[in-house]
Amino acid sequence: MLAVIKKELADHFGSTRFLIIMSLIFMVSFLLTHLAGRAIGDVLTEGGSELLEGRTFLLLFTAPAAFFSLSVFLCLFGPLVSLVLGFDSINRERNQGTLSKILSQPIHRDEVILGKYLAGLITIAIMLASLFLLITGFGLLGVGVVPSADELVRLALFGLLSVVYMGFWLGLAILLSICFRSVATSAMAAAALWIFIVFFLPILIQAGASAIAPFNDPQRPQAEELVSFTRAHKILTLASPAGLFTESSSMLLDPTHRGSDEALQIALMSRLDRYLLSRFQGGISIGQSLIIVMPDLLILACFSLLAFILSYVLFIKQEIRSV
Repeated sequence: MLAVIKKELADHFGSTRFLIIMSLIFMVSFLLTHLAGRAIGDVLTEGGSELLEGRTFLLLFTAPAAFFSLSVFLCLFGPLVSLVLGFDSINRERNQGTLSKILSQPIHRDEVILGKYLAGLITIAIMLASLFLLITGFGLLGVGVVPSADELVRLALFGLLSVVYMGFWLGLAILLSICFRSVATSAMAAAALWIFIVFFLPILIQAGASAIAPFNDPQRPQAEELVSFTRAHKILTLASPAGLFTESSSMLLDPTHRGSDEALQIALMSRLDRYLLSRFQGGISIGQSLIIVMPDLLILACFSLLAFILSYVLFIKQEIRSV
């Protein structure tokens, strides 16, 4: 398996298409970070540092720039890296006749599929670590922001979450490369699934929640209607890897974020409760954030594991003939 991992790592980092997509990810990430850094610098210059206390460095990842923040950008377009790494990992070698030659050596099938998946995860982890370290250096030099220990831990957890999220897309891409013999077909299927899950599935979830818990008057919804709609939306979001990643990243990168139900909870509070809440507006600890985000993180990890298990089972049972 180690021999397969080394070979796949050499192929990934020597691939022109991977270098192109990685360069694009880095370029757009630096642009978003630069715009967010300028906004942070303006706030610090105007004496608003107390408003950003405890999350100044993390705003480089969460502050919306021209269109969206860096964390949202990784949610929308980060899967492209995993799809590029895995959409032809099996069918390309089958079409070239190298897969049967590999399996004729003292290498088992499970070592091949495990090596390909682990090599992809290692490549993704190296890319994300490089990106986060470069953004950290930019924050130190360009904005003059020194991250605290709490922010570094939150950033490390966000990196782990990103690897798990992109691992789901990697397993899905490898699964498609096993199901389809044509490389072009697996590429088209991967692109179609990416567009559906990332862009159209949130719209379907919103429509489904509205159908399950409709509002009699959308302009003035009642408290009971808000509760029913929020619960239905939360349950349906569990079926969306992108939705789970967005909610989890918001919890990890923003200490003041209390979850998707925060706005609803505030709306249902009495005037006294709102006053008491305003006296305690400090950020929550890392431990509390992990308690809130752990269910979503475990479900996202199950999605990633399920995608790889399907790829593993199909590859083990698939007939492979020499060309």
